[in-house]
Amino acid sequence: MPCLLCPSLLCCLLLVLLPFPLASSSASNGDTVVITSSGPIKGKQVLSGLGSVTAYLGIPYAEPPLGKLRFQKPLPHQPWKQPLEATSFGNACPQFIFRDVPEAEIWSPKTPLSEDCLSLNIWVPHPQPSAPVPVLVWIHGGGYLMGTSSLELFNGASLAATENVIVVTINYRLGALGFLYFPPAAPGNLGLLDQQLALKWVKENAAAFGGDPSWVTIFGHSAGGASVNFHLLAPKSQDLFAQAVIQSGTANAFWAWRSPEEAKQISLEFLHLLGCSEDNKISLGHCLQTKNVSEFIQHEIALFLKGGFLLNFPFRPTTDGDFLLGEPEKLMEEGQIQVKPVLIGETSDEAATFVHYVFSNVTHNLINQEQLLKGIQLLVPNATEDVVQSIALRYSEGNHSPAKYRSALSYFYTDRIFTCPFIEAAGNIRKTGSPVYAYLFAHRPSWSVWPEWIGASHGA
Repeated sequence: MPCLLCPSLLCCLLLVLLPFPLASSSASNGDTVVITSSGPIKGKQVLSGLGSVTAYLGIPYAEPPLGKLRFQKPLPHQPWKQPLEATSFGNACPQFIFRDVPEAEIWSPKTPLSEDCLSLNIWVPHPQPSAPVPVLVWIHGGGYLMGTSSLELFNGASLAATENVIVVTINYRLGALGFLYFPPAAPGNLGLLDQQLALKWVKENAAAFGGDPSWVTIFGHSAGGASVNFHLLAPKSQDLFAQAVIQSGTANAFWAWRSPEEAKQISLEFLHLLGCSEDNKISLGHCLQTKNVSEFIQHEIALFLKGGFLLNFPFRPTTDGDFLLGEPEKLMEEGQIQVKPVLIGETSDEAATFVHYVFSNVTHNLINQEQLLKGIQLLVPNATEDVVQSIALRYSEGNHSPAKYRSALSYFYTDRIFTCPFIEAAGNIRKTGSPVYAYLFAHRPSWSVWPEWIGASHGA
């Protein structure tokens, strides 16, 4: 498997995403109005510091999933006739905002929270390229529970300006609103179907913005990376993109997916918390559609915290027989995955921040042997005592210092949560004949607010 070792992840992306000379951008374009299949859209010119782009922000790609459309598959937005002023970001999807953690300010939405949140943002080089350029579509992470496309971290202006590409970021439904699975009232995978509809819109309208609809790359991080992986497995996503980048999260990871049985069980527990009876399908649908969204968030967090570990995301993708036809791991093992170029990888210290969270009350997270064993058991609760001891010995290498125990737990978490699924996924994708490239990102950001011992962690 080729490995691209670059000084930055951007370098890695560009090596795969831009395999041909960059198109010329000599054409002048003083008008920011673009005619799309939905209607005319007016953007605004933005100076990124590295060049000029036209930004089209908050474009609705689906009807707002409100009222009777809550827990329904997304519908394309009704066309409009007058130019849409796409000059500010749309709403973020409903979610709980964690404020008392490092980097909370960076990852928290700056736009209002609303179910009317199914929008996307586009950054186009200015002047608009005279020849079609590649299109990059970003899918944000956040455990299917939080996140939004409008974070400053995801601003595509600089990338569009410097590399002559079009950058798109998308919103999708989160938490129970996006992934509750109790059919027919809640069909599941609605967040993935939102992504799919957004990709259809991008494919349909890429040319209007100067993009090449045959050269769309989807890329995402964490749950966004797993989402990219799911689209590689989804038959109805096959024609919507040409290549994929999977960052720090794969569909076969234990945290990325639930079996239908597990999904129904957690959904049933959620229905009970909401006070919605599952006995009558008609009344259940009405109950779900009329509950206040704040109740959804309140009970989602209760289920999240009840799990006892950071990755206990209550609502995740599942096998629904529509978007996803089987278990991700089996589908990949059987080669039922689209043959497309894939770049896949992780950071060098993915799970170090998880150790920091688990032992936040321990000075410098310097743990003892007993805490190491407890930390291991937290991630593999069904393991026997002998297995837990073997894992501790393997990762600590017989070194009994607190710093070594800390790094041992970090590396075990990284392997279990990210590396092992990543290696397995990359191998199965490669068996299909797809070109597969791997990267390891090891640069600790200069702006990191984490303790010094945490290197290039998840989200670096």
